[in-house]
Amino acid sequence: MNKWVLIVALVMATPVTARDLGVPADKGWKHAETGLILMPQLAGLSRTTLTDATETEHDVAAQYDVADKSVFATIYLFHPAIPDVALWFDRSQTALETRDIFRHAAPASADPIAFAATNSGTATSLRQVYATPGGAYRSTALAVMPVGEWIVSIRMSAKTLTADQLDASLQQVIKAVRWPPSATIATIAAAPVTPCTTPLTFTKAKQAKPNGADLLMSLMASTMATKAKAEEKSAPPVAHPSWCRDGSASTEYGVYRSNASTGGYVMALYDAGRVVSVYPSLMGQVDKSGTYAVSLEDVEGTTSVFPSFTALPSPKQVWDLVGSGKRSGTMKGKQMTIDPKAL
Repeated sequence: MNKWVLIVALVMATPVTARDLGVPADKGWKHAETGLILMPQLAGLSRTTLTDATETEHDVAAQYDVADKSVFATIYLFHPAIPDVALWFDRSQTALETRDIFRHAAPASADPIAFAATNSGTATSLRQVYATPGGAYRSTALAVMPVGEWIVSIRMSAKTLTADQLDASLQQVIKAVRWPPSATIATIAAAPVTPCTTPLTFTKAKQAKPNGADLLMSLMASTMATKAKAEEKSAPPVAHPSWCRDGSASTEYGVYRSNASTGGYVMALYDAGRVVSVYPSLMGQVDKSGTYAVSLEDVEGTTSVFPSFTALPSPKQVWDLVGSGKRSGTMKGKQMTIDPKAL
């Protein structure tokens, strides 16, 4: 997940480093927003570091090790732009399988295993265990679990444990986490992301000329989306969209489309919650210009809007644009910032 620091630095134009949360090694830590508690020891592993890549505990990482360093677990807690277990499991799985030390990892099961991380009884979580012969570790594992609108991801590796033994240890670690009350836990059963049946096609897309109305509408759309999310919490439960993966994924990003998609896609960056949305712009639908808006939402709720495209841009074009850091404007809550050159 630390590779995300590179793209954050580009977008924000400032250095980004994780801060130490400063919790004593013999004390538990409670996450204020979710109520999740991480104790100093989990299933025989001791917490060695506790950091936050934000200033608001929206991207926390906790490292746990056994005394001889033969087994370690890293627990991530973050607030994703899209709170979907399957999508972030898919991103974390790609991140694991593309690492050099795990390139020859053999999954212990044909498909990821859906399971219940808490006593809710619903299999809302996914996990996968791998045998890694010939490498520094004999086995490695991944589990992704929901906590309301938040995601907990656990990566665990062992030098001597078999895949089955590591799976048992992983489940012990998950059980040892002090999960918040079941009322805050998602109740939607998890299923792995599958490839999209019909891949997207891309024509020649260029960056559109600056359009102040287009920019303002894109920024306001993010505010409306945030308001809609808040209203959903008090409304009756509705079915969440399911996602398919378009094309092949890379460590840097994966492209996904939902069953509710209308001519666009999202790019999930790395595996820690940041998402770029690429959809027909509101202004483009009004003036029939057919432009596509590009916006990045981070884990703290800030939306960055980038220049629009004249047609549906390829993921590579979007990746290069976001990496350039050339934002047209940003929106967080009611605070709007606009680049005068974008008007």
